[in-house]
Amino acid sequence: MEKLRGNKTTIAIFILPAVCCYLSVAAFPLLCSAVLSFFNWDVAGLNDFVGLKNYMQLFTTDKIFQKAVVHTFAATLLCLAIQIPCAVFLAYLLTRLKRGRNFFKVAFFVPNMISTSAIGILWIFILHPEFGLVNALLRAVGLGQFAHVWLGESDTALVCVILAASWQYIGYHMIIYLCAMQNISSSILEAARIDGATSWQAFRKITFPLIAPILKIDTVLVATGSLRIFDMVFVMTGGGPNHASEVIASHMYTRSFKGMQFGYGSAMSVILMLLCIAVTVFLNMAFKRAEDKVE
Repeated sequence: MEKLRGNKTTIAIFILPAVCCYLSVAAFPLLCSAVLSFFNWDVAGLNDFVGLKNYMQLFTTDKIFQKAVVHTFAATLLCLAIQIPCAVFLAYLLTRLKRGRNFFKVAFFVPNMISTSAIGILWIFILHPEFGLVNALLRAVGLGQFAHVWLGESDTALVCVILAASWQYIGYHMIIYLCAMQNISSSILEAARIDGATSWQAFRKITFPLIAPILKIDTVLVATGSLRIFDMVFVMTGGGPNHASEVIASHMYTRSFKGMQFGYGSAMSVILMLLCIAVTVFLNMAFKRAEDKVE
């Protein structure tokens, strides 16, 4: 058995099926999209080769796409600012909890198990201007002047969508951090308490540095997932009002499947893929630089 584990041919044979599946369902479609982005392609098939025209149009005449890029980066920053701190905080609270930990783990994770479409519809009702829970609570405490048509106003639509998406996924990221914190040896934390360290000092000097590798991975997951956000936007606002919540993925869907501009939509998909790669590289470099400073 040990010889088989060290045999490169055996290893290659075992991973070959997984590699073939990945290439067929991920790499090959990406390659096709990259090729189609250089064509003016519709349901009739390949038409004219247009070269970089689709890409030039994206950054010169397509104002909606330019707004969508800004909204996508704003959504990514907002997701990072909400999901990671909340997930770390909840995970830390659960490690301190003596009773009922399993109940709260399940309770926080349940939204992640529900369909995004169902979550979007739920939040549409919560944010409804007439009978929604948010406005009802504001009126009940005498703050009715702050009631809004939350999904119908340009200033609040995108923020509400991101809050709904964050609410769904915080539990997922919380489980990741909880597992990391529970793997920290209790003897280390006990020694810190004996030395007189407060809970905050133990978290800042011991817990947080030890979960830093997990933080790096999870930050990339949140960032790339936020860049590709589509379903929650599609269900809650459809990119409106007046494209105020339009993101790259929703605009790509509209131009590809409603406008039948598949070549143009493919160009957007390539840009989105490149953005995901660029953000991943940037975050890895930023974390590596931070690790080098600590060392």
